[in-house]
Amino acid sequence: MRFFHVLPLLLAPLALAAPEPRPNPVAAPAPAATGGLLEELPDILGGVQGLLTKDNINKLDTILDGAAKLLKSDNIDILQDILNNAHSLLTKSFVDNTTTLIGDATPLVEDVSKLLGGILGSL
Repeated sequence: MRFFHVLPLLLAPLALAAPEPRPNPVAAPAPAATGGLLEELPDILGGVQGLLTKDNINKLDTILDGAAKLLKSDNIDILQDILNNAHSLLTKSFVDNTTTLIGDATPLVEDVSKLLGGILGSL
């Protein structure tokens, strides 16, 4: 009877020492080739070819020339000053007030226009 009490204690190290199954040393098969980018390249080039017209290239050349002149090293400080001033000036409060002012002035401008039209029409 004592033997059955001791048996689990004797078998426990064997259960704990069981090695884990070894992983399969063979690599998984490579995924099936779908062609990917190389397969799509003719379609991509066909789409780009439509964009590379003489007119579009001239427009891009004009844009890049203008950007190069604007972004000269002499102009960087000036542009930074302009942006800083614009940031300081265009607060939410200023924009809201200006929008309200323009909205209030619109009917007045229409009335003045009618008045001047009437005066000029009577001459």
